[in-house]
Amino acid sequence: MIIINVNADDEEEHKAMVKRQINSIPLVYPYGATYKLLIGFSTPIKAEDYISLAFAANFQYQYAQFQNISQLSQYYFIKTVSREQRDAELEARKDERLTFYTAVADMLNSKGFNGEECVNRAICEAAQYPVEEEGLVGEILHILLTPDYGKTPFDDRDRELEDLMASYYDAATAGRQMFDCASIYPSCPEGQGLMEMFSILRDE
Repeated sequence: MIIINVNADDEEEHKAMVKRQINSIPLVYPYGATYKLLIGFSTPIKAEDYISLAFAANFQYQYAQFQNISQLSQYYFIKTVSREQRDAELEARKDERLTFYTAVADMLNSKGFNGEECVNRAICEAAQYPVEEEGLVGEILHILLTPDYGKTPFDDRDRELEDLMASYYDAATAGRQMFDCASIYPSCPEGQGLMEMFSILRDE
């Protein structure tokens, strides 16, 4: 019998695994970790007295885990991205959410709805009753319908973009403050809301 056991001995990571699902093993452990590889074998030994007897041996190997990504550069080529490149990518993507809201509004307009009002009402309702804990679809909807998702107070402000996004920010704020979204956006009446297409409200 051969036993092979691979174990990452890291108390901090163990605590985190209790709280959340880990989908993959990280390459870097900032607080330190140890990989253990345990290989062992066992074989029975013949005994005339009908006594169970076996010989076992194991070999244990321990490897300290990387604590900084720079340590990997000794073995692998790490592609670096300059600050200018990151800023350029962020600049190119900063209006993606505005583009999405505009596209959805145009689609709803073509179907005979008030697109702008229905998008704002959906943002308001998503902020009022968050759905990010309702599985993968809920997480995606939460990201799409949260106009300030991912923004921090340290981000550079773009006044022009903020003006274009003002109505969406206001809708999210109204929802968080528990205003009646249907009353604020009456041009998108009951039954025409985006959230009503794929969710229901229930008392718990």
